[in-house]
Order: sequence, then structure tokens, then C-alpha cells
Amino acid sequence: MSQTLLHKQNWMHPVRWIPPTATSLLDVGCNAGELLQHCRDLFPTMQLAGVEVNQAALEQARLNLPQADLRLSGAQAIPFAESSFDCVTCIEVLEHIPESLRASSLAEIRRVLRPGGRFILRVPHAGIFSFLDANNFRFLMPKLYRMTLRQGRRDAGYLSNSEEVVWHQHFTRKELQELLGDGWEIEASRTGGLLLLPLMDIASWPFYRLRRTDNMLFRAVQRILDFDMSCDYGRASFDILLVLKRA
Repeated sequence: MSQTLLHKQNWMHPVRWIPPTATSLLDVGCNAGELLQHCRDLFPTMQLAGVEVNQAALEQARLNLPQADLRLSGAQAIPFAESSFDCVTCIEVLEHIPESLRASSLAEIRRVLRPGGRFILRVPHAGIFSFLDANNFRFLMPKLYRMTLRQGRRDAGYLSNSEEVVWHQHFTRKELQELLGDGWEIEASRTGGLLLLPLMDIASWPFYRLRRTDNMLFRAVQRILDFDMSCDYGRASFDILLVLKRA
């Protein structure tokens, strides 16, 4: 079975929730386009688009997805017209956005989503192991982070390199609902991941440093991470996913 179809069976993976009737999809924070490639494999006629602030990642995405409409932009000012998309995804991105811009970014996502369209949001959850978030080690242990990753290896391509990276908040469902505001209907809510997820993220550091994300061991680490993500640990979980409809 292909990796894309395996993701399709994982309740925490966004492709599980993309409506088969959707004709257009926007991925907010598309990075190098991995999710959009899964969408292309599953829905070959779907019109795909993405926005990303990391120039280097965006250039790679354009190489991987020459037919997609990919633009350099933040979520707070999405350069597409109102009601442009049947589906919008925002996966592990909201926590990267400065706190002052999160509500306006979610409002922009609602603007470009058609009425009745689906929004798939996944962020870190305020579970029992949230303190192990590897991305926050840059603030808790900056010297170790720089020594392990070398500054710029993981953050290369951002306009200000690592300087604009913010503390990764782990959200409760209530906090997400307050940020989203009115105009949404929650269709589904899932949680997943516990201890293996953050540990495997930390274990991936050397591969990023050596630029060996094509390595067999790195892929094994990612499979363990994906497995832990697929297990629902309830309120203790490391991640939360919401499936919403624009009312």
C-alpha cells in the first residue's frame, strides 16, 4: 500500500478529511509541498494552491508541483480572492504565526474558503508532554540547539532566518475555538501522539543537520512518528486536529 493511502487511513492525517468532491484546495504553510503532493496523487484533477513564507521551501515546492499555484505569502494576507477554495488545510502552522496575527490569519482562511467549504486545522495540543516540543528547545537551550542543528539548517529560507521563529504554543480545543471565532461549525475533532512523537522529532535533528532526510533511518523515524500520531491519547495527546465547515 502506498504511503499516501496509508495516510488516508490515519485519522490525524489531513488527507483523511479532504472531501472527494472538492475541486480546489489551498495549503496554508505548504513548505516544500509534501501534503499537496499527496493531494495530487489522490485527486489528480483537483486545482492545488499553497502559500509559504519560507522562500527556499517554496522554490522546492514549485519544482515538485509545477502545476500548482504557489505563492510567497503569510497567512495574514492570503493573495487569493474571496471564496476561492472548496478546502483549506493548515497543518502545524498556526503555532509558527506570531500570537498577534493568529486571529487575523484564521479570518483570512475563512475569507478564501467558500461557504460550506471545509477547513482542516492541526496544531500542537496542550498535552502532558508538550514541554518536549523540539522546536521550543531553541529558546530553552539555545546553545545546544545551535550546536546540534547549526543555525539556519532547519530555518533556512525565512526572511530573517531563525530570528522570526516564535515559541510554539500548544493549544487546548477551547483556545482554538476562541481564536476561530464565529462562523464555523466543527465537524470532527481528533487528538493523537504522546511521547514517541516528540522524541522522534528530536531524533530527526541530526538528519536535518546533515541534510540527509532521504536516509533510510530518517524514514524509519518518520514512520514511528506517524504511528504515534495515529494513536488517540485523549487529553494527554501531543497534537489536535479540527475539521471545520464555513457556516
